[in-house]
Amino acid sequence: MPAEVLEAVNLILPDGLFIPDIVVVEAAAAAENPVTYDADDVLLVVEIVSPSSSGRRTDRLLKPPYYAEAGIEHLWRLELEPVPTLVVCELQDGRYVERTVAEAGRTTLIEKPFPLEVDPAALVSP
Repeated sequence: MPAEVLEAVNLILPDGLFIPDIVVVEAAAAAENPVTYDADDVLLVVEIVSPSSSGRRTDRLLKPPYYAEAGIEHLWRLELEPVPTLVVCELQDGRYVERTVAEAGRTTLIEKPFPLEVDPAALVSP
């Protein structure tokens, strides 16, 4: 399925409007409306964990239940500290379950929602 990677777009969820750091949406949805998406259009949400304590709480604890309630199947969380780490989660029984933890300096194959080899260190600038 063709898809588009977008940053800081409006995501309409049952409990309001959210602005994830990155979303991967179906290409057809991106062609229709480049700034606002329904949860049904989203293949993946990525949150980059903010360095502030309130940002960490928001990205780790507050946002995921809303994404899960909306039925978004895949959530990736990029932790920047102490080293870049990508936490790959998949929706199961209404909540996210960690499937893979990719650590900096090691290439990891992620299977869903599409195959991708990634080293989290390559995702951040030095």
